Amino acid sequence: VPAPFIRVREGDMVEVQLSNSASSMMPHSLDFHAAPVPMGGAMASETPPTRTSTFQFRALRSGIYLYHCGSQPVDIHLAKGMYGLVLVEPKEGLPKVDREFYIMQSEFYTKGEFGDPGLQPFSMKNERPEYVLFNGKVGSTMDENALKAKTGETIRLFVGNAGPNLCSSFHLIGAVFDNVYVEGGTLVNHNVQTTLIPSGSATMVETRIDV
Repeated sequence: VPAPFIRVREGDMVEVQLSNSASSMMPHSLDFHAAPVPMGGAMASETPPTRTSTFQFRALRSGIYLYHCGSQPVDIHLAKGMYGLVLVEPKEGLPKVDREFYIMQSEFYTKGEFGDPGLQPFSMKNERPEYVLFNGKVGSTMDENALKAKTGETIRLFVGNAGPNLCSSFHLIGAVFDNVYVEGGTLVNHNVQTTLIPSGSATMVETRIDV
């Protein structure tokens, strides 16, 4: 968690192959928010256990987009970590930066309370998550896992919010975003302190580390 970061260019034909494990209990599929096809490709990629499916879509619009399992129950599949981001770069590419990072916020719903040890069964009993996480793990970007950059370097963060329920108010303490690609589209805002990322959406932010 999350699934791999996928990077293509505007106009590319993207071929997707999805294999569903023999140990799986149900069909799975892939819904690409970047794919201008029915259900983002979920209909074409519905794959039962032991099978592999292949489909194609052309990336027509630049931006940063969520992809996730599109098989029912979609909300539970999202809550179990079946999601990632796909970047469709504009034809001319993105401006060069020194470092790029991939971060996804999501929620885990467990039968046990926050911090209970051991394997926890899934339970969305009241739609209030026991965990709100970055990259599927407590402390995934802290201490020895911190995202590191040097003074004066420019960084670009691809930030997604898989939800499935909560919005993200994304902010870096001690930094201002020089550029925010609002909701991952082509509208760029400048000198932003905190940006809102709705559930099921994503954004790109760029900043320079001054100190």
